[in-house]
Amino acid sequence: MTPAEFKATRESLHLPLEWLADRWGVLRQSVQRWERGDRRIPDGIASDLEALEAQADLLVEDGADRGDDVLLVPRTDMAREDGMPAAWSRAIAKRVAARTGAAIEYGPGDR
Repeated sequence: MTPAEFKATRESLHLPLEWLADRWGVLRQSVQRWERGDRRIPDGIASDLEALEAQADLLVEDGADRGDDVLLVPRTDMAREDGMPAAWSRAIAKRVAARTGAAIEYGPGDR
């Protein structure tokens, strides 16, 4: 994975630098260095980002197959029980909605 592919993947998944740094147990600056090409991206890090991309793709497929009219998303990270950023959920919902025409709304208690 090239530095540009790494950054493009992170951005397409709407994963913040800080969140990934915490996930990988590194400094935010390390993630920035990988994205700039200042340092080689460790194989395990690239593999994990690819796994997150594959997970997102599966969630989009599942969401499209369900065919819900309304997709509920969290407004804030605090609303996520699985620790994923709220922006991740919204990005996935946007991809599902593009395929199905579903509306996207904030979940209960998150309005």
